[in-house]
Order: sequence, then C-alpha cells, then structure tokens
Amino acid sequence: MGMVRFFKILSALISVLVLGSCANHVAYNTLSQYLETGNCDRAVQLVEESRKDYGTNSKLLFLLDSAMVNMQCQNFKTAQKRFQEAQDLAQQLWTMSLSRETASLVANDYMLSYQGEDYERAMIHLMSTIAYLDANNLEDALVECRRLDSLLTLYNDRYDEKNVYKDDAFGRYLSGILNEADHNLDAAFIDYQKAMKTYADYEKFYHTPVPPSLKEDFLRVAKAVDRMKDARILVPEHLTAGTVSQKNTQTLGKIIFIQLAGKAPVKREEKISIPTRMGPVTLAFPKFAPFSWAPKSTQFILKSETDQRIIRAPLVEDINAIALKNLADHRARIITKTIARAIAKQVAIQQVAKNDDKNVEQAIKLTLNLLNLFLERADLRSWRTLPAAIYMTRVFVKPGVWQMDIPARGNEKRKTKKILVKAGKINYIIVNDSPGL
Repeated sequence: MGMVRFFKILSALISVLVLGSCANHVAYNTLSQYLETGNCDRAVQLVEESRKDYGTNSKLLFLLDSAMVNMQCQNFKTAQKRFQEAQDLAQQLWTMSLSRETASLVANDYMLSYQGEDYERAMIHLMSTIAYLDANNLEDALVECRRLDSLLTLYNDRYDEKNVYKDDAFGRYLSGILNEADHNLDAAFIDYQKAMKTYADYEKFYHTPVPPSLKEDFLRVAKAVDRMKDARILVPEHLTAGTVSQKNTQTLGKIIFIQLAGKAPVKREEKISIPTRMGPVTLAFPKFAPFSWAPKSTQFILKSETDQRIIRAPLVEDINAIALKNLADHRARIITKTIARAIAKQVAIQQVAKNDDKNVEQAIKLTLNLLNLFLERADLRSWRTLPAAIYMTRVFVKPGVWQMDIPARGNEKRKTKKILVKAGKINYIIVNDSPGL
C-alpha cells in the first residue's frame, strides 16, 4: 500500500515540477530591446503572445507588464484597461482567504497566485495616474489618485510601525498637486502634509530626501488655508528662492516634469541544503541581483525667447530601494514559511516512505529528497516592467512658448519638447526613459 501511495505522490510532484518549470519564462531581454529601440508594435505583440508563458498563477504580472508596455507606447486606452484589470485582480487576491497558503506547503510558492507586494499594488494606481496625465486626462488622473489614497489609508490602518512601506510619499505629493489644480486647497494641504511626513521615512530608509518643490508647495498652500502654524512644524526654515505666492500662481504657468528611468531590480535564488536526521532539508530564498543605484537627480534645459534655465529634477521615488527594503523586511517571514514547508515535506516523506523492506524505504526517501531538491524554489516573481526610479520637479514660468531639452542617455537622441504655457494652467510633461526589465 505504501508503494502505491509513493507512486501517486511521485507522479503528482513530477507534474508540479513540470508545470512550475514552464511558468513565467517571458523573453524580457527581447522586450527590453524592442522598447529601447522604439519598436512598440513588436513590444506590444510580444507581451500578448507571451500571455501563456506567464503561467496561470502569474496573471497579475501579465496584466501589469501589458499595461506598462502599452503606456510607454502611448496606447493609453489599452494601458488603462490593463491597469483596471490588475487593480481588480490584486484586490481580489489580497482579500482572499489565507487558507490557500496551505497549498504552498506541499510544493512551493509558485503554486499560489502572485498577488503583488504592497508597494507594487500602490504602483498600479500611481502608474495609472501618470498614464492619465500623459494622455492629458486630468479628471481620471485625480480619480486614480483618490483610489491610491484609499489604498494607502488601508495600509496605514492595517500595519503597525514595524512595516516600513505603509505610505507612498510621491503618490501623496502627486495627489496634492492634482487637488491643488482642482482648487481643493484643504485636500491639497493634507496631501502635502502627509507627503512631508512620509518623506521623513523615505530619507531614513531609502535615502530619498524631501523634494525642495514640495516644501515650497506645502508652505504656499498652508498660507492660503491659514495653516502656517501646522506647516512650520515640518518646515521650520524660511524659504526664499523659487517661492511663489498663491495669488501669483494665477499669472504664471506651471510645468510638472515627471521622468521614469532605469530598470527594476531582478530577483535571484539562493538555495541551501541542510543535512538532518530525517534527511536533507532544502531551503530556497529570493534575493536581488546587484543593480545600479539611481542618481539623486536628473536635469534638463528649459528656454524661451528671453529666458533659459537649467532645471534639476530630484529623485522622488527610488523604486529599487523600496523593493530591496521590502524584501529585507519580509525576509524573516519568508524564512519561517520556508522552514515550515521543509519540515512538512520531511514529515510527509517519512510517512510515505514507510515500508517493511528497509532498502525500499531508503530508496523512496532518497528519490523524494532528490525530487524535492528541484521542487523547492524561491518565489522570484516581481513586476519587472516598473522603472527603477521616478524624478519630478515643478517649475513656474511666464506664459508663452517654451522648449524643453532633455539630455540623451546612451545611444538615444536628445529629446526636445515644445510647450505652450498659459497663465494659471499646468503642463504635465511625462518622459519615459525606462525600458523596464
């Protein structure tokens, strides 16, 4: 009877191994090349043709990659459709019963649907907002920012102080900008205030300081809503350079420059095997491969017929650093879960291998332990089409025609944009220099 059980379990484990090895083999390098060379038709086609390669349990990643590729290729309608589908699926998976976690104890985490990390779920709303801005759809951008606010509020209510990523500083800043543009200064003040507080955590954990423009915007709106006393708690210094009164914003135009740059980090597997009395225990953990840290700022030239400025856009969201810290924060939980799974597997192996013939018993144990060596895999899934970093700045200029020159990167051509600036209006300039991958 033991041998019958052995062969049934062996057959099931081999099926899991085959299915797992076939999943998530997406040609990211090829996709990156298409995006870097501007071959958008082939990039979009490759993602759609690769849908099955993501595997059943990585549907969320397909939706996210499809959204980002279509966003970069200016296919905004398709991009937003995918972002909305991703939001719905991520929410469904996040709220699903924890009973599904038991499935991973018999194999590995690839048996579970990928639900995304907390920061990745927030990035769905943030990237959707940026895509709406790129399409000049300000109404829907504000709606998406409010959805982001609801998610971040949920994080704050759920997590204690030990969880580093429970708010998104840049998301809060962008929400404040959009609320201010919508003439909701009270909401803008609250968003700017939350952004200021969250950037204090960003500087501590990700080495990303408060953007100078945020301090200026915070103080300007605080004065307009008579909240300077509250504002001075967070910005005690007096700013002079670059400050514009709320009244003067109506006579000037505003340019919001957002740049997505670099490649998201890639996970690699770290595997160890520990000999025990019951047999070897195999443990596999994810870690990030070495990557280049984002520079602290980028710059561009802004000029009109009578004026020329060199503008610095500071780093406002270091996604690489957030991802790295997020994985470090979860490492203890990953180790605990991996050890529990390894112990459960060894107990199962001991039960299945029981046989009156000790030679047969040892053969069964050896076979199952060797199979488990290949079966145990670290979960290396992540949203790889995210940029590594986001840069942003806000500039007030006189109405008129302005030209923005953005320095070339690598073999790329210099980007030049003509901007018609009107008094009291905002121009959102989105530059996507991220092939993602």
